[in-house]
Amino acid sequence: MPSRRRVRTKFSRLKYRNILCLIAGAIAIGWIVTIPFRIRRPPEPPVILTQQPISPQETLSPPTIEPSENLADRQSEPTFSYNIKTPPNPVYSQELQGIVDEAVKIATSKGLPAEPLSITLFDVSNAKAHSFAGYQNQTLRFPASVAKLFWMAAFYSALEKGIITQRESAFTNDLEQMVRVSNNDAASRILDQITDTKSGGRLAGEELQTWLKKRNQINSFFQSAGYNDIRITTKNYPIHYLKQEGPIGRDLQLRGDPSQPIRNQVTTDQAARLIYEIYTRQAVSSVASRKMAYLLTRDLDPKAWKNDPSNSIQGFLGESLPTNIYFGSKVGYTSKSRSEAAFVRTLDDRAIYILVVFADDPAYAKDETAFPAISRYVFDRLNARGPSSLQ
Repeated sequence: MPSRRRVRTKFSRLKYRNILCLIAGAIAIGWIVTIPFRIRRPPEPPVILTQQPISPQETLSPPTIEPSENLADRQSEPTFSYNIKTPPNPVYSQELQGIVDEAVKIATSKGLPAEPLSITLFDVSNAKAHSFAGYQNQTLRFPASVAKLFWMAAFYSALEKGIITQRESAFTNDLEQMVRVSNNDAASRILDQITDTKSGGRLAGEELQTWLKKRNQINSFFQSAGYNDIRITTKNYPIHYLKQEGPIGRDLQLRGDPSQPIRNQVTTDQAARLIYEIYTRQAVSSVASRKMAYLLTRDLDPKAWKNDPSNSIQGFLGESLPTNIYFGSKVGYTSKSRSEAAFVRTLDDRAIYILVVFADDPAYAKDETAFPAISRYVFDRLNARGPSSLQ
């Protein structure tokens, strides 16, 4: 018998062709529909409006900040130093002081000590005059990983001055890991780049003095600009790629007397000042400030952080705030301290402020309720009041 051969009909060819066309069309439509999502950038970090001149009859003076047109000249200075030489000069506010005092009471009502606590509140909602208040806000305290906020600024300055000769893209991952995740390994590498130093064994004589001088550049970078007595030379530990649980060798020599080791020391006013200068686009340069603001931006939606064990929201200032606001911050945490410097801005601009809280005591490290409670109280007070008035 002759073998039967399957005959492909014209109809079947059309059917397969239609299926292929439908698949190709679906892919094309999906690609077009998702274009807005693939090219969407994160929202632009807000900018603090610089102060407007106050009329002669006003008795209060506005903050004195050097005009931005002078920044380019200062960037050309051969020495490695921070570009803003004149600190902001906000108006002291008795109203804000009352808010800060209540914030301290929130902490003490939880059985937490007031002595190791520092707070700076900086209201920038009124463009005529920015105001402030604080509690032990000029007391130098251990900032934990808030030191990385300062290393970030110094890094961008070193990059713009040509002290760091590699492309910025070579450090993108370390910068994001240092600021967003607070990774100590990344921070160690960034600090080494800024100061041209490396961790290692003990040194002696001139070699040790040269290494110490280089590492201390990070202090003089800010001190020469009015960040008095700031100390941010010590790395955060553990550092896994160095296999160090704590400072050893030359890093231990940097700390001096073991009975009274030199620790990083920052005031809440200093952290608030740097946040302020970043969000007024004055820190290092306008471009660098914008990049730093992006790195500081945090998503307060619980879906973004709840399942992240290294999140910087839970137990800190952002946890209790509404999700539909702008929030930028850098936290610091150890088994003996809790600290954070944050910038908050509501979408309607009713509340725009900087809040910095340092608590250098194990009791605060264990407590995850005080920072959120303080933050929500400050937010509710300032948001209910709206922009501050000079009257």
